[in-house]
Amino acid sequence: MKAIDVSNLNKAYRGEDMVLEDVSFDVQQGEFFVIVGPSGCGKSTLLRIIAGLEEISAGTLYMNGEEAGSKRPNERQISMVFQNYALFPHLSVRENILFGLHVKKIAKQQQQERCLEAAHLLGLDELLDRKPRELSGGQRQRVALGRAIASEAPICLMDEPLSNLDAKLRTKMRAEVRQLQRRLGMTMVYVTHDQVEAMTMADRIMVLNEGSIQQIGRPLDVYNYPQNLFVATFIGSPPMNITKTTRKGRRLQLTDGWTAAAPDLTEDVYAGVRPEHLTYAADAPPSFFATVEHLEILGTETLLMFRMNGELWIAKWPGQWDFREGQNIPLKVADDHIHFFNAATGERIGSRPLPAGLTMEAAL
Repeated sequence: MKAIDVSNLNKAYRGEDMVLEDVSFDVQQGEFFVIVGPSGCGKSTLLRIIAGLEEISAGTLYMNGEEAGSKRPNERQISMVFQNYALFPHLSVRENILFGLHVKKIAKQQQQERCLEAAHLLGLDELLDRKPRELSGGQRQRVALGRAIASEAPICLMDEPLSNLDAKLRTKMRAEVRQLQRRLGMTMVYVTHDQVEAMTMADRIMVLNEGSIQQIGRPLDVYNYPQNLFVATFIGSPPMNITKTTRKGRRLQLTDGWTAAAPDLTEDVYAGVRPEHLTYAADAPPSFFATVEHLEILGTETLLMFRMNGELWIAKWPGQWDFREGQNIPLKVADDHIHFFNAATGERIGSRPLPAGLTMEAAL
């Protein structure tokens, strides 16, 4: 059953500034659904619309099978975790968790039971009498999660909840939030600009740009089969390398000596290659030679940077590779690792068989 069903949703301010345009998607019950995109793409506005904090300009919103666009926020059976935690500084951890339950006039005994259960799940048992100022960033985030859990709302909305944490704690909290969601079976809609969070936490992700959906699918499907140039260069760290090609009969020339079979189109074509698919051709005929411009040896992996037709390209290899800047090295790319995009529209050209065990989600 669909927990959330959005159809042809539009949002405009002052009747002309279109923030979201013709947005349609659904979220299944118990799914961890991530909305990802750059700053200003409309993802937080979309979450606020689902929460009832913004009005819909056009389109429909259904939640748990019922029309929800006209309902007040307190009628939507949702909980929400904000980027700034939204904790009351003068209240203790216990009182912060209980606040929403008190407003809903739930019996005191049941309030205490829910509070203790949420605190136990999140490891807050010994912190219930502390004030937020006495807590670390990760502990404050757990309190905000505890308030959402105690509400027992079937849908939880999260707006960049980990962005204020340091890198190490953010990694830890990603795992904790995902495990908690699976344990409780909650439906979560999670907004982030961090593609690592999207790739590691989501059952499905929706990529937004300038108020429009670019692609919806399982994280690996979106990574392996980006539907346009924006998705190809936004998802992935480092992003996909892109270069414009030149048609040579039935082949496409990417650079001197490197050609690939041409798609059955007359339009100009861009070619893309993921950094990990650029391999060092030590004992095999190379696709081309590259001059090392910069090298970053990170310990577990090495990033090698060079120019391709004037554009900066990056190769990513496991381990430690010690090349010199200015060194000319042979690189190879398998033909089935080259992605093609229409230069005029940016849309993907063609497809390849999916790896065993993967299924392609509907892509927009």
